[in-house]
Amino acid sequence: MGIETALQAIDRETLNPPVRKLIGSETVTVTDWQVAPLPAERRNVFRFTGHARTAGKTVAWSLVLKVVRRERTSGRREAQANASGLLHDLPGRLVAARCYGVEAHGDTLRIWQEEVVDEVDRPWPLDRYSLAARHLGQLNGAYLVGRPLPTGPWVLREWIRSEVAEEEALDVARPPRLPDHPLSCRAFPGRSVDDLLRFWADRELFLAALDQLPKTFGHLDAAPSNVVFARRGPSGEVQTVAIDWSHAGVAEIGHDIAPLVFFSFLDDRLDPARVAEWAEKLDRHVFAGYVSGLQEAGWQGDPRTARFGYTASLALRYGLSCLRRPLSYGLDESGRAWVEQVRGRPIGDVLDHFAAVHRFVLDRADEARELLAVVP
Repeated sequence: MGIETALQAIDRETLNPPVRKLIGSETVTVTDWQVAPLPAERRNVFRFTGHARTAGKTVAWSLVLKVVRRERTSGRREAQANASGLLHDLPGRLVAARCYGVEAHGDTLRIWQEEVVDEVDRPWPLDRYSLAARHLGQLNGAYLVGRPLPTGPWVLREWIRSEVAEEEALDVARPPRLPDHPLSCRAFPGRSVDDLLRFWADRELFLAALDQLPKTFGHLDAAPSNVVFARRGPSGEVQTVAIDWSHAGVAEIGHDIAPLVFFSFLDDRLDPARVAEWAEKLDRHVFAGYVSGLQEAGWQGDPRTARFGYTASLALRYGLSCLRRPLSYGLDESGRAWVEQVRGRPIGDVLDHFAAVHRFVLDRADEARELLAVVP
């Protein structure tokens, strides 16, 4: 039994409970509905819309359904996180999408959530990234100043070490030096990849330093695709709504903004010639917003500690992928054709984009090395 089977099994009796929670009435009865898949990058997420009758009136409703397989650890974690109740009462203005039910169906789990529409058009302006980082800081800061860290089987721990372990497993297949190819030189101009490999060789040093940092609870996968929604709270305040809590867990201060920054400048809509400039501006705005959020939550530590957590986490999580991805498809003819079709631009432009991303990650790795002295 798979996702399609779980989807086809949904009937009025399945829909009534989450729609009743959405509308806030136990007398609601669904009368009709339609279903449509959400964007291709989320193949297991669907939008349900329809009408229901309550108190003699017909009301429209919409819900988002995410179907996850039981055997997938990340899917189970996400279902357990939503069922735990913890996500319903997060501190600060980073909030989880409201969950209206988690149910089992065969070898799948179905998670019913509110539909959230971003009130800010893409791509976000810099101040919106700063605000999202501030809200992440408020969340992280609350757990740094006394809020108990959550426990349970769904709470991820030691993720940065597991990410490094996966890279180590792939390490044997990675070429030790760049091949003599014009496209590889375009992907890594001027600065040798040796700097990144030197950082990678010292990974245990950086992991040990990260272990010494204050620990907090966070989303840990706050890429723009997961934290792209804004809404107004009960008092009119702007909230940042996060989805996909499958990687939520305990990690070092600063970790939560690494994916927000890294994946923000992989956007294909960015001009390759301006990626470097955009990345540096984004870095400054996001980190300043994050520290503001930490301080608003009551944290009074040294911002350089948070800076180390952010830079070291970013370099360890994404450093080698910056090397592997352009090499994996940039030097293979069929890979180049596929990338050009998917990204809608010549392979040279794609590699120029990655070159800017690579330089940014290398700069953060250098900064992390300089900040080692501030780690307790």
